[in-house]
Amino acid sequence: MVDINSHLAVVGRVLIGSAAASLLMLGFAVTGNAAAPTSPEGTPCKGNSSTDIMVQVGNLCVDKYEASIWSGPAGTGTQFPQSDPRYPATFPNNGNWTEPLYAASVQGVAPAVFVTWFQAEQACALSGKRLLTNAEWQMAAAGTPDPGPKGNGVNTCNTSTSGPTATGTALSCRSKWGVHDMVGNVQEWVADWMQGPGTAASGGYYVTNDWNPNFLTQSSSEYGGDFMVGINGAVHLAAPQSSTPVNNTPDGFPSAIARGGYWGAGTGAGVFAFVAGHTPSSLDNATGFRCGR
Repeated sequence: MVDINSHLAVVGRVLIGSAAASLLMLGFAVTGNAAAPTSPEGTPCKGNSSTDIMVQVGNLCVDKYEASIWSGPAGTGTQFPQSDPRYPATFPNNGNWTEPLYAASVQGVAPAVFVTWFQAEQACALSGKRLLTNAEWQMAAAGTPDPGPKGNGVNTCNTSTSGPTATGTALSCRSKWGVHDMVGNVQEWVADWMQGPGTAASGGYYVTNDWNPNFLTQSSSEYGGDFMVGINGAVHLAAPQSSTPVNNTPDGFPSAIARGGYWGAGTGAGVFAFVAGHTPSSLDNATGFRCGR
């Protein structure tokens, strides 16, 4: 007579063993009956070169360092932005490129700034990556130490200086997943846009963006004058090229979200810092991005 309980126990051990082997192949360590992610430093995530470094965050691969933008894939060639013009005409603010530029996660270089959401999205995509969602960014930032008003960008996260430092300079400014500079340095575009009432700074005063579901407005001519319906206008902040005045006015786009705070935000920088006052067409010296896949 077959002992059915013994038979099921053997089958169960075989199935569990096979599952464990599969989990190990996927980059998970098996402890007891639970699967836990491998440590960030042992991640199976690979960037596009030996200098384009990504780490595992849950089931994602996330750029270890804030993105920099290059003429060649995986952090080669000329780095952008330059001084005048900041980016070539073939990679315009609206993202409708004719010659590609590429985002890479490289240590020890200036993070990309003066970059619109549209340019950041395309630079990620051209590198086989994408912008993180707001929720994914929050997950990757967990545990990053917040120095408050004393962040010097050398021993601590860069929250109280006069500008961004090179990526990965402050070795202690890293999340529990091993992702660097998610507090301060440059705030980072994420994939999400949002609508609804709110206020945003414009020219030294605050503009109230009242939500009007039936209100029709348009984007600027650089973005085709396309219709915008049922959303509040956020502020379009365009920091100047060397010969172009600041453009700091409300326009028809919704708000794009930037996270983490920047080099001069002081106590306002942190893993919960959230800015949704600027349009995706905005660009300045305090906003960058990072990619994931």
